Amino acid sequence: MFNLTLTKEAIPIRRRHDVLLITGDGKLLELDIAQFLEWDVPHDTMCIGKSGKAYPGKIQHYADVDAEEGKWVAENLDKVYPGKINGEIIRHTLGEVDWFDAGWDLVGNPWPSEDVMWHGSTSFFAVLAGLEMGYKRIILAGCPLDSNGHWCFPDEKDGPKWTGATYQVWFEFTNDIRSDLVRSMSGYTKILLGDPRKEFFDGVY
Repeated sequence: MFNLTLTKEAIPIRRRHDVLLITGDGKLLELDIAQFLEWDVPHDTMCIGKSGKAYPGKIQHYADVDAEEGKWVAENLDKVYPGKINGEIIRHTLGEVDWFDAGWDLVGNPWPSEDVMWHGSTSFFAVLAGLEMGYKRIILAGCPLDSNGHWCFPDEKDGPKWTGATYQVWFEFTNDIRSDLVRSMSGYTKILLGDPRKEFFDGVY
């Protein structure tokens, strides 16, 4: 199964809480966040893309597997997420590049690394990184793996076109015992991983 190993740690990685909320740019992001926050669960947050704009609190982690495409955002998070960084955010990516703080290598990739950089989307990378960091529960918000568009473009109806390989890694992940620690608030990842309830966090905090 997929595993990550940490190869670069420019800033010491530490957990403030045992629950990690991962936010993506799916259409229902704002509703997903609102529902999660109703449970009043102490948590850290890892944001993908522009999703940090929809999250009302401080952000501890930022993730992007495409380090080159994400260079400007990674270097300008104070502008992208104004008032939410507090000088403590850790930027995660696959590989080692100067403008990210934590570099991860993929172990157990079933495809030749020279043929593909990543399958499964940044949200899958974020889940694996969260597990390696020791989070005991992980929740996905706005990571539906559908093509309904992005939350930040209300009129958009034609979103990302995910490949079969992307869905395949999530299918494989459901057979991994670690998937019991992960739930999703919406979309296909919710169908695969399960719908979180307040009881999912019992005994964790």
